[in-house]
Amino acid sequence: MLDPDQLTLHTLTLRQLATAAQISEINGQAEDAVAPALDQAVTDGLVLSARGAYMITPAGRARLDEVYPAAFAEIRASSDVAAAMDSFESGVNRQVLELTTEWQTVQVDGTPTPNDHGDPEYDARVLDRLGRVLEKTRKVLGPLAAADPLVERFTDRLDAALTRAEGGETDYVSGVRVDSVHTVWFQMHEHVLRLTGRERPE
Repeated sequence: MLDPDQLTLHTLTLRQLATAAQISEINGQAEDAVAPALDQAVTDGLVLSARGAYMITPAGRARLDEVYPAAFAEIRASSDVAAAMDSFESGVNRQVLELTTEWQTVQVDGTPTPNDHGDPEYDARVLDRLGRVLEKTRKVLGPLAAADPLVERFTDRLDAALTRAEGGETDYVSGVRVDSVHTVWFQMHEHVLRLTGRERPE
């Protein structure tokens, strides 16, 4: 697995521009441990810093590409993990993408129209289906969560975003400025792809 410094660097591949606090929220490390790791990574040319936020450099990505094969060798060799990823890509990932589209648009006279969230029954139906897909996701990704606790942290964050959406905060389904279901799902997807050495599907 990744050591703490490598995990900090890895987290910047999941969120392209992030503060130490945001990195801590994603990977569960203490912020006072993340900050010095970032400072060292900046010194080493692996990370760029601007106004308190950080971004990984090509050198940082190259470093991780060197680290991943050994760090995740056991995960990548697991047939259970491979089967879980096949199920994830062909099932729940497609379903979440479809439900995100349904959340963002409604059909008016056969034409997709931006959802103004004026129909609570429509929104409730989408949220109910999304909740069932997220519950299934925990089961599908079980072999990965057993090997890497960060996977379970992502599913917990997805549940937290859904709870806020169910409470009326509509941005928490697909908003890009908050840790919405869509935002956290994208991060989780990138993480499991890097764990398993797979490419993001077209």
